[in-house]
This record gives sequence, structure tokens and C-alpha cells, in this order.
Amino acid sequence: MPGIGIVINPHARHNRGAADRVELFAEMHGRSGWVRRTASLDELDAAVAEFRQRGIDVLAVCGGDGSFFRALSAMVRCYGPEPLPYFLPLRGGSMNTVARSVDWARGTPEAALAQAVADYRAGRGFALTDRHLVGVDGRYFGFMVAAGSIVAFLSRYYDSPGRGPWAAAKLVTRVAVSGLVGSPLARGIFRHTEARITCDGEPLPHGRFTIIYASSITDIGLGFKPTYLATRKRGFFHVLAGPVRAPQVVRRLRRLRHGRPLGIETLYDNLAQHLRVEFSRPTQYMIDGDIFGAATVLDVVTGPRLTIICK
Repeated sequence: MPGIGIVINPHARHNRGAADRVELFAEMHGRSGWVRRTASLDELDAAVAEFRQRGIDVLAVCGGDGSFFRALSAMVRCYGPEPLPYFLPLRGGSMNTVARSVDWARGTPEAALAQAVADYRAGRGFALTDRHLVGVDGRYFGFMVAAGSIVAFLSRYYDSPGRGPWAAAKLVTRVAVSGLVGSPLARGIFRHTEARITCDGEPLPHGRFTIIYASSITDIGLGFKPTYLATRKRGFFHVLAGPVRAPQVVRRLRRLRHGRPLGIETLYDNLAQHLRVEFSRPTQYMIDGDIFGAATVLDVVTGPRLTIICK
């Protein structure tokens, strides 16, 4: 059997204190695959190229959402039009939104890998689900792409002490209170971004946006599900874009939690296959929690269909 290729990102939050994870994973799968510790993007590209040459059946990545996004981008670029191996997300990050979105809500990376290896050796079928990747500018492939208030929130979160769901929830609470009373915190996060946006060739009627978000998964973290249509139709992702004020979002947090439409008239809320964003000035954006430097244009398209091993 070709085997399982395992990538460990040593920079992911829960991998920093697990220096022996490479050896432990190697012992767990024995001759069923290969473990590679990738401390740089060059090492990641080399590991993925090796796995492709070996013809692996499963790519397992131990890290957080950013680790998954980087590894999946490298895999799509390396494999090109060839079928992709199954993807096994091993939770090693602080938020683990992608893993949670496919029901890997609990369990250590060791436990998840042990189960996958046991199933693989025994020839048992995996529990599988499918999601489209979202391609950005033909180079990057992840699940969530955003600009505007979501990037502003993440920047504030990364600059604050602490990581993980508890720290993020505290910041959400602070922003929610700020939005209701109109204090500077919420106003700073919900600043307008000037842009021209088209979805599948249709221009959106606004020139200023606070929310620009495209996703092929329903979850955005902390149990919120703004892109409730993300898995509705094969070949599409969900787009939310428009000038939205903080109080409008705060008063609808229950809807976000339950994956229901926000019902805000100025918010574009629909499925798409191609989102093009032309910023009036260089603007930061994010993919799966990783913030990128200033861009003037974003071309977001439906990417390859990825088969994911889940519980």
C-alpha cells in the first residue's frame, strides 16, 4: 500500500510543546507512511513533492487552520490536475476551525492518527466528507477568504495576549458591547473598505464594504456559522459582502450561531463560483486565519473538491 504522508508544523501552537511528536507518529504508523517536520515553506513543498512521488493515499497535517491551508495549497500546486489524496486534519492549532467544521471537535492528534492508521492497515473504509477548496489568485487554496472587518478582528486578536477559543470569545464580547454603545473598538473593526466587487460577473451595488467574506465551510469559529449555504450546492462557495454596521451584526449573533440568514438589506448573501474584488488601495486579506500583506485585486474561485477523513 502506498501509505500515509504526515506533515507536522513545529510552529503550530500545540506542537511547540510536543518535540517528540515526530518520533511518536513514526512509531504509530510504522511502515504505513512517512512523517516530515516542515519548519519552512520550502520544506513543506519538498515534503509534498516526496509524498506525490511515493503515491500516498492520505495526507495528514498536524497543525492549525493556517498549517492546513499552507499544506493544501502546496498539495494542489504539486498535484495539478491529478486526483488529490484524502486529507486528515490533526488538531494542533489554537482554534482548529476547519477540523471542527468536519466534526473533528475532540480528540488529540495522536488519537485521530492512531484510528486512521488502524483503519488503513485493516483495509476498512474511512468516514469521509467532501468540501471544495477556495482558490485565491491561482496560488493559494483554503476554505475561508476575507477582507475588511474580519481581518481587523483577527489583527486585534493576534495583538492581544492569549490564544484559543476563550481569548477569541472574550474579544467577541468586547466588540459586541462596543458595537452596542458605539465606542471606538467596534468602529475601528467595522471601518469601510473601498472596493469594486463582482460575483460571477454581477457587480455588487456598493462601493464601500465592511464585510467581504467567502467560504466553502459553514463555520467561522466559536460556533458561529455565517456561511450557512457553503455546502448547499456542489461547485459553489458562499459569499457575504456589504456595508454592515456593528450593531446590526451584534443584534443578530443568535442567527449567526444557528446558521440562519442575517436579513440585512445591504448585505450580499449568496452562492458564487467566482468572486473578484478590486480594492481602491492596497488592502490586507486573510485565508484560513493567515493575514496577507496588501493586495489590490483578489480573484476567488471554486477550487478542487477535497475528500476529508472525519469522525
